[in-house]
Amino acid sequence: MIRERRESRHSGTAALGQSQTYCAYVSIFSLIVGFQMSDRVYAIHTDEECERLEAQALLAGVSDHVRHIPAQPGTRILDAGCGSGSMAREIAKAAPGSIVVGIDLRDKYVDYARRRAEAEGLRNLTFETGDVRELPFADGAFDIIWTKYLLQWVADPMRAMHEFARVLKPGGLLVSVNFDGFAVTNEPPDPAIQPMAEFVFNGLVDPFIGRKMAGMCRDCGLMDIDAKMETDRVFTVIGKIDLERRRNWEIQWSGARARTAELLGSEALADAFIEKFIAYQDRPDTATYCTLYIVSARKPF
Repeated sequence: MIRERRESRHSGTAALGQSQTYCAYVSIFSLIVGFQMSDRVYAIHTDEECERLEAQALLAGVSDHVRHIPAQPGTRILDAGCGSGSMAREIAKAAPGSIVVGIDLRDKYVDYARRRAEAEGLRNLTFETGDVRELPFADGAFDIIWTKYLLQWVADPMRAMHEFARVLKPGGLLVSVNFDGFAVTNEPPDPAIQPMAEFVFNGLVDPFIGRKMAGMCRDCGLMDIDAKMETDRVFTVIGKIDLERRRNWEIQWSGARARTAELLGSEALADAFIEKFIAYQDRPDTATYCTLYIVSARKPF
């Protein structure tokens, strides 16, 4: 019995020490939360990513996004950063007279996208492997460029934007959809996790890329800039998170764990943060908000 009490007291002391260390890190990171990482990568990749992207597309209601794409017969449309190809397929089905091309950096995603398009019999849709910062297309190749949930991952998003402007035809349309406030707009904010969440997500992505898009369009020479805003259906959660969105986060964190450990300095701190993040999402008294910015702009004639 005495031994059990000593072991229990030792466990409690260790846990307290870990908690104090965690809080100390939170205090340190709150001072440097504005630091922008210049070496962003697609940190959430796992072998499940294409299936996750398909499930996420259903949560997002991507078929509703087609209304932002004014396709006509013969229109050439690029889906930049197409992932599993879910949106490219929706565009191809909605505009069968158009020519749709999806491009992504990873061969595995492109192979998956091709198989899905072939299974659905979409003959006006093709996919290529390539980097959005150095597109393998001629100047003025496309009438419309669509992109969503891409630029937050790109280390040099303006380089990608200049490429979009280059491959657009004169008068061509860019429609770029990006989140704003991603994973860091929480009410009530939990002081034990909010500063670290801001630090981690600023290291993984640009959580506020949406509000920057109008200026980025202007800086790469586009005109007739328009912005619309709506609720992000995937990452806005009121009250306890549902199972589908919770699973979406779990798969993303399984991929992002290594990068999070780099940011925080240890796997133990990364695991503690991820556990607390999910626990916050599980609470019935919280709300996490995320806004979608739908920004469109045209290339001058």
